[in-house]
Amino acid sequence: SSEGRQPDSDAFVKVFISHQRQIYAFIGSLLPQQAELDDVYQQTCLLLWQKRDQYDPDRPFLPWAYGFARNEVFGFLRRQGRDASRLSPDLLAQIAEVRAVEDEQAAARRAALEACLQKLSPAQQELLKARYASSTSLKELAGSLATTAAALTMRLQRIRQALLQCIEATVTGVMP
Repeated sequence: SSEGRQPDSDAFVKVFISHQRQIYAFIGSLLPQQAELDDVYQQTCLLLWQKRDQYDPDRPFLPWAYGFARNEVFGFLRRQGRDASRLSPDLLAQIAEVRAVEDEQAAARRAALEACLQKLSPAQQELLKARYASSTSLKELAGSLATTAAALTMRLQRIRQALLQCIEATVTGVMP
């Protein structure tokens, strides 16, 4: 039992759902066979639900969940009579730690992208939507905007470059 606030079931479900892909991918990196992966993932989900009252919502969810997933992988390999020694506990702990950091960095970059997209002009936002959220080809889009494909490519490149600089500045905290 943690010293922090106890999560309610709805809050736990929300945090779990927002991280379920990462948990699945983590287990998949250790168990490449689909049937094994699905079995261990299902067991891990069940265990996480059973242990939800032990989760401290003031701490990052993924390292906590990865610990259970790692133990489920070891248990599965032992039950199958397979050699779990090829996956040392220290190595698995390092993999889980790296994975959690990478997942946090990806989340920070996604949040920065959302913030940076809002800083674009409405015309730039519409252009990005027209190019990447529709099935319109570059040539068709250029025609509808009365410009050339080359000119449109250059405009899109400038927008992408501005987004990249904004994301990097946001994530690192260093403004250009």
